[in-house]
Amino acid sequence: MEFQLSIESRPPTMARIKSERPVFLASEYRTLSVHMDEDERQQTRRQRARRRWHILQSAWWRELANELVPLRTAHEQHETEEQQRNASLAKVARQLRNLPFHKDTIGEIYTRFHTSPAQGLESQAITRLRGYHGYNVLRPASRIAVANVIRWFFGGFNRFLWVAMVVFWLCWKPIGNPPQPGNMALAIVIIFVICLQAMFSAWQQWITSRAMHSIASMIPAETVVLRDGVAARVAPAELVPGDVVYLRAGDRAPADVRLVEVSADLLLDRSAFSGSPEPTVGDVNCTSANYLETRNIVVMGANVTQGHCRAIVVSTGDKTVLGRI
Repeated sequence: MEFQLSIESRPPTMARIKSERPVFLASEYRTLSVHMDEDERQQTRRQRARRRWHILQSAWWRELANELVPLRTAHEQHETEEQQRNASLAKVARQLRNLPFHKDTIGEIYTRFHTSPAQGLESQAITRLRGYHGYNVLRPASRIAVANVIRWFFGGFNRFLWVAMVVFWLCWKPIGNPPQPGNMALAIVIIFVICLQAMFSAWQQWITSRAMHSIASMIPAETVVLRDGVAARVAPAELVPGDVVYLRAGDRAPADVRLVEVSADLLLDRSAFSGSPEPTVGDVNCTSANYLETRNIVVMGANVTQGHCRAIVVSTGDKTVLGRI
C-alpha cells in the first residue's frame, strides 16, 4: 500500500503553525530533557551537597547556624520547593529513560506491538488494548481547588510574611502604646505583597494549563490509521498503542509515535516543546539515547511541516510525553 496514492498531499501552513505555537511549555520540555542528559551530574552535586551539610552540622558551626535560623529556614523552604519540582521532573525523566521504543529496530517495534506494516492491528486486538489503555485523551487539568488557594497564599515564603504581618499588627495594637500608624502600614504592605505573590502563582498555573490545552486542541479531528489491512480515518481518541498511522504535511501527531517509514523531505516542528525554531529532520533510526531528542520519535502535538511518514503509536493519553509533563 503506497501512502502517496492513498492520501493526497497538503502544503504546510507555516504562518498558522507559528501563530498557534505555545511557548510556555518549552521550558518544561527542555528541563525534562536536561534531566535525562545530566542525571549523573545531579547525583554528584547532591553527594557534594550532603558532604557540605555534614560539615555544617559540626559543633563549631552549629552555634553560628542557630543565629541564622530565620534566613536559613526561608532558604531551605525555597530549596525544598525547587527540589520537589526537580524531583517530579526527574521521576518523569526516569520513566522516559526506560522506554525502549526509540532503540528498537523497525522489525522489533512491529513485533513488540504485535502489528504488521501490511495489516495493522486487528479488531479484536484493538478492543483488548482499548480496554487496557483507555482512550487517547489527556486528563483535564484540575480546576481551582481549596488546596491550590491555600498553597498560593500560605506556601513558600508567604508563611514567613504572614508571621511578619502578625508581628507588625500586634506592635500597632495592643502592644503599641500609643499605637504607631507605621506598624499598621507595614502590616498592610505585607498583606499586599502576599496577595501579589498568590496572584503570580495562580497566573503561572493558568498559563501552564492554557499551553497544555492549546496543544491538545490542535490535535487533528481525524487520523489515517491502518487496521485489518484497510486505511481509514478515525478520531485520535480511538487510537491505541500499536496502531499504524500515516502523517502528512500540516498534520499533528495524535499520540507519541515511532517513525518506521519516512519520505526524504520529512521535517518536524517541535518548537512548542523544545523551543528551537529550526525544524527537525525525521529519521527511522535512533539518533540519540535521549527519548526526547531522538529523531525517530514524534511526541503528541508535534507538527509535520513537510513530507509524509508512517509511524506506530507507542504511547497514548496520559502516558505520552505531553501527558506526563
